[in-house]
Amino acid sequence: MKPKLNINENFICRLWEGGISYYKDLVTDSGDDVEVIDHGLRNYESGPDYKNAKIKIGGKIYTGDVEIHRDFKNWAEHDHSKDRRYNSVILHVVLWDSTERTPPKLRIKRSLPTVVLADHLTSSIHDIWQEIISKPSEKFRLPCYERNSLVGDELVMSWFSKLAMQRLELRSERILNRIKEITTEVQISKQSSVWEQALYEYIFEALGFAKNKEQMLKLSGIVNLKLISKLYNGSILNIQALLFGVSGLLFDVRVKDEYIDNIKSVWRSFEEKLKIEKLERSYWNFYGQRPQNFPTLRIAYGSQVILKILNEGLFKNIIDIFSNKNFDMKTAFNDQSKLFMPGKDEYWSAHYEFGKLSKSQNILAGKQRITDIIINVLLPFVMVYSNIFNKLIISENAVKLYSQLKFKADNNIIRVINEQLLNGRNIKINTPANEQAAIQLYNFYCTREKCDKCDIGKKVMKGEAYDYKIIYY
Repeated sequence: MKPKLNINENFICRLWEGGISYYKDLVTDSGDDVEVIDHGLRNYESGPDYKNAKIKIGGKIYTGDVEIHRDFKNWAEHDHSKDRRYNSVILHVVLWDSTERTPPKLRIKRSLPTVVLADHLTSSIHDIWQEIISKPSEKFRLPCYERNSLVGDELVMSWFSKLAMQRLELRSERILNRIKEITTEVQISKQSSVWEQALYEYIFEALGFAKNKEQMLKLSGIVNLKLISKLYNGSILNIQALLFGVSGLLFDVRVKDEYIDNIKSVWRSFEEKLKIEKLERSYWNFYGQRPQNFPTLRIAYGSQVILKILNEGLFKNIIDIFSNKNFDMKTAFNDQSKLFMPGKDEYWSAHYEFGKLSKSQNILAGKQRITDIIINVLLPFVMVYSNIFNKLIISENAVKLYSQLKFKADNNIIRVINEQLLNGRNIKINTPANEQAAIQLYNFYCTREKCDKCDIGKKVMKGEAYDYKIIYY
């Protein structure tokens, strides 16, 4: 279950500044089209949230201020209509609508147009929230930032160990629930097809990155392995035709080349006999993505993963690696990485979209993406398998790799935790477990006002309230 999000105005400001990465086709409450030419400069003092914005509303360009709120009704609740500092506001931007709303007006009696961002988001609010908090602004501060140096290394290390297992268990529980949904038996099936389908789905989700993970997960559920097995005839072109056809990404492709002609021809032969849901191209997110991360390339690599599952026994190979009584972490990690090394794809190594050439050769799955799949999919996956079939050796080896494998972890969240919690301590984020612990701490405690549930927060905050607005996303 997705946890409740803590949405404050700092988050909405980050969303507003993100532009087409997060929303498109803005319209005011009165139906006028809105084009953001310049979202303005953030104002951290009193008064409107953004100064000197330039926005085209209903075909006319306005220059002035922008006010940000959570709900439509907040303008009236905050009495801005009586405050002359808001006379230069040209647009009211809110995340959510309100059932009972009072149209915003300025002190000079001019009506103010409102844009409800939730009606124009390009992804789910949860995915956007996850992406935004994963890229903390320079102003972000942990709630305990000025106090956590009072806590000893031993407590921090103990808490990190708990957090690491929390995160592994959360991922494992999600996989277990999906396996229970897939199987029709009272007890969880020993049939490899059930486990292979779950593995396929969660690898696809991981390939979707932040912006297309829901889309990739849904696609792998519609184009399931049972369907592919009936139609693919050993051909990766057939798999790609199924995936691209059902995804809607083939729709309105007017470019012609040999690959496109072939894949369209195969898809037409499948489409006539398939009575399944088809997605629309607009369902996928290309905005704000590097071409290397486009869903077209992710699906192209995903077709290779499917072949590995169907033809090369990928599921069995993974289980065999973790069943080894002479388990060696580095060897096991390298063996898993080799399983996911991309093969040759002449078309998609040279194109990032249908008919669109890349500036340089594409790497369909790099070292970092494969490492993410191993940590976020394979480890919780084999933990579930071990627990279901009482294969203790598998879980022991998985935890060993999780907690002891040395690797370089670096992302925005890791940098925040290093700088604002671990600075000056003899604690390194250099294992999958410590990396996942840092992410768990940040995502589920620091950004969710749960200091009273955090072992560090309980020591240094001592139940004191704090102004959550000091945390800038």
